[in-house]
Amino acid sequence: MFSHAIVATDLGPSSEGIVACAGQLGVLGVRDAILVYAIDLEKEPSPADDAAFSRQIESLEDAGIRVHVETPLGYPPHAIVALAEEHGAGIIVMGTRGQGLFQTGFSGSMSSDVVRLSPVPVLLMPSNHIGDAASGSDACSRMLTSVLVPVDVFEPSDRICSLACGLAPRGVERMELIHVTPLTFEAAREGRETQANERIEALAERAREHGVRDVRASVVRGSAVEVLPQRIGSGDYSLVVLAPRTHDVIDGEIGSVASAVIQSSSIPMLLAPTDPSYSGT
Repeated sequence: MFSHAIVATDLGPSSEGIVACAGQLGVLGVRDAILVYAIDLEKEPSPADDAAFSRQIESLEDAGIRVHVETPLGYPPHAIVALAEEHGAGIIVMGTRGQGLFQTGFSGSMSSDVVRLSPVPVLLMPSNHIGDAASGSDACSRMLTSVLVPVDVFEPSDRICSLACGLAPRGVERMELIHVTPLTFEAAREGRETQANERIEALAERAREHGVRDVRASVVRGSAVEVLPQRIGSGDYSLVVLAPRTHDVIDGEIGSVASAVIQSSSIPMLLAPTDPSYSGT
């Protein structure tokens, strides 16, 4: 599905898990990776950084991934996205520290801008939970075991369906589509739950047509910012696939729902590009 990947590293301890995860991305079809470390002009390079970089290159090569190295100057998200476009990468792999998409701090702000700008899917690794090589490798090697796909069936679903269904040929064992409908009189009066059940079943059939044998679809009542983190934290899933949307203000829907997932997730998260025209790889 993704033959070329951009792997972003800050050479910190948590990036060991991210790189180890990238080494397991053969499950998604990755064979070539560009390991990117954006140089911070205000930071003096150190022997420890050089050693970490060499170790991460070796880790990817040992996993059978062909590695190309880039050390651009400038703001990392812009450099990462530019390299993805230049090299025709199909996916960007990077970490997040569980701060949500719109919080400050290295991984919080960096992942926010990469997600907003990227023309390709972004695989976010929760560094707080997958911060060493062993856990990163394990998380990504079994990533397709049980995939959770939150869907807003009342919005265009092509982005999320294209991305989720595109995983099917790589061997998804189980996929669950979930729509969370609000507990409001308006929703009940409009018959939204019935409509949601019909639409999500249609999406489930689409996933089956792509080759996922075990597909489940459910409509759950409640608040998405509460229900989704609870589901993801249940231990029943190995990957969550999201299709975030951007708004003019950062406290809009993407700030409450997608950010709530990212703040709490202990498993990898695959985010579709925010461009509405994205139709899969």
